[in-house]
Amino acid sequence: MEPWEAPVRLLPLPLPPVHGEVFGWYLHRLAAANQVTAGQLAKTLTPFKNAEVGKRTDTLWRWTPMVLPRLAILTGLTPETLRMLLPAIARIEARTAGDVVRYRRRLYVACSHCMHRRGITGPVLAHRPADLQLCRRHGIWVDGNRHYRVGHLPELVAAQHRHRRIAHRFPDTLEAGTKEAQHLVRSWLLNKNQPHLLSRWNNRLAQIPPKEAVYGNIIRRRVDEREYIATYPEFVTLLGMVADPAWRARRAPRRWVNLSQHRRTIDAAYAEAEHRLNVPTLREKLRSHAFSNDALFRWTDSLGRSLMLVTTPDDYDALRDESH
Repeated sequence: MEPWEAPVRLLPLPLPPVHGEVFGWYLHRLAAANQVTAGQLAKTLTPFKNAEVGKRTDTLWRWTPMVLPRLAILTGLTPETLRMLLPAIARIEARTAGDVVRYRRRLYVACSHCMHRRGITGPVLAHRPADLQLCRRHGIWVDGNRHYRVGHLPELVAAQHRHRRIAHRFPDTLEAGTKEAQHLVRSWLLNKNQPHLLSRWNNRLAQIPPKEAVYGNIIRRRVDEREYIATYPEFVTLLGMVADPAWRARRAPRRWVNLSQHRRTIDAAYAEAEHRLNVPTLREKLRSHAFSNDALFRWTDSLGRSLMLVTTPDDYDALRDESH
């Protein structure tokens, strides 16, 4: 009789998984607590030929749905609970049903303080929801391999609350909006063309601790980790605008358009962003050609249609003319 065909029973220490935990990581934690190997557990769950199962194993391409009822017996948890806590289980069932499964590898190390409250002393690798950047309970930044303490920066905690509301409000445009908002703040930070925002970001950077808990052997380090933390409140503010279908519809290219319509759209986008970010102006270098290369200008007119309509020098002035 093969191990996956033998009857299974409740483990002596049936540890529950952390919400969103990587399957291989959970299997290793469960095996260590019960003094067996992860490979031995894997062979009792499904036809598994390999002797080892990696900690990052999560796609489970060759695993079958029989893993769910057998794991439920081993852990004493209901199938519904395991399906909710372990994304890999839901993917196995979806593939079996013939559904298209898109695997998003957005991993993070769970807050160590939250894990200690649950009696877990080691790091836990899990899937990070798109709107989770910091632990609000302990003020720990979790999107990276360094867990900075940022609870003393209330604007970051408030931004996390707004981020979650935006994610629930605009789920269909959240992924595209996230990339676009990150590009906006990253471009302004590197080009140093927005002095009002740059002053905020430099002040925030000075308040971020230089060293914190490091998980370099688990999560790859981002070169811009501290900069991303410093710009996070403005990123969330812009995300609320660029993910809004109403604003996305306004900037969508139309077949018949004239220069004045484009100017009104661009002016409205800048006015809205200035109001949301609470800055006097974002229209730096307004009278130079560099203005048309500004990240927000390009977001408003990604195909450059307004520049294609320019035929005279006066048209450039009309395009860049502010209407307050």
